[in-house]
Amino acid sequence: MSCDLAVIFDVAGTMLEMYRVAKDLSKKVLVAGVITTELVMEKGGRALVIPQLDPEVVMRTPPEMPLSTFFRGRERNVKISCSSTEVSEDEVLMVLHSSEAEVKNLQETLEAVSARCPRFYCTAGLIVDVEVGKVTHTICTGGRPFPALENVLKELVGMGADIYVASGDSMRSLSSLTRCRGIKRDRIYPASKPRQKAEIVNSLKENYRRVVMVGDGLNDRYALEAADLGVLTVQQDSRPRAELIEAADVVIDDIRRLPSLLRGQLRGIPLSEV
Repeated sequence: MSCDLAVIFDVAGTMLEMYRVAKDLSKKVLVAGVITTELVMEKGGRALVIPQLDPEVVMRTPPEMPLSTFFRGRERNVKISCSSTEVSEDEVLMVLHSSEAEVKNLQETLEAVSARCPRFYCTAGLIVDVEVGKVTHTICTGGRPFPALENVLKELVGMGADIYVASGDSMRSLSSLTRCRGIKRDRIYPASKPRQKAEIVNSLKENYRRVVMVGDGLNDRYALEAADLGVLTVQQDSRPRAELIEAADVVIDDIRRLPSLLRGQLRGIPLSEV
C-alpha cells in the first residue's frame, strides 16, 4: 500500500451527476431536482433512511402494502445516512413500524428516476421525522459518472494515490463503482454517517502522509474538516451552505481540477496559486 496519498470521495454529486425525485407525502406531490440534505435539515428530528435493498424488491411489492408491513423482518436493512439532530435507528424503526404510508410512494419516485437515468446507480430512501412520528418524504436518486471522472481517476492513480469511497449509500448501490479505475471493493465504505466519514479520514491518516477528502454535501462536513486537505466540489450544487464552505480548504467547480490541485499541493504550492 502506498503511504503517500489517499483520496476519499463522496459519491452522489461528487463522483456522479445525480437526478433526484422526492414525494412530499403530506402534499402528495412529486418534486424533481431536490437536494436531499436540505429536506433533512429543515427541522430537528429528521433522518434520511437508506434501506439496504435492491430497488427491484421495492418494485415487486404490492403497491398498497403499508411501509409498516414492508419493513417487518427487514429491520437490519434500515440504515441512517444523515440526520438533522441525533436520531437512532431504533427511533426510526418505531416510526416505520407504525407508518400507514404505502409502498407505492417509494415506487412512484423510483419510476420517475428510472425514466430519466440509466441504471448505473439507483437508490431509494425515506425521510423519517421522529418528532412527529411520520415518514415525510420518499426519495429516489439516480446517477451516472461525471464525464471527466474516469480521466481524473486515471491521473490520480498515476500520481500514486489510493482511491477510497465513503458514502451513506448501500454496498449494493456502490458496487457499480468498481467498474471505475482504481476503485476496489475493499476500499468502499458503505452506509457511512457524517461522523463515521471523519473517523475513516482519521484512520487513514495513520497509514498515509496526506489524506484528501472530496465531497459536496453537509454529510461530508466533518470529513472535510478532518482531512489534511478538504476539497468541496460544487459541480452539482452551486449553492453550498456557508458552514460547508468553511469546513473545506478549497472549493472547485469541476472535478477535472482535482489532479492539478493535488499535484500543486504535493509540490508545496499554496492553494491560492494553484
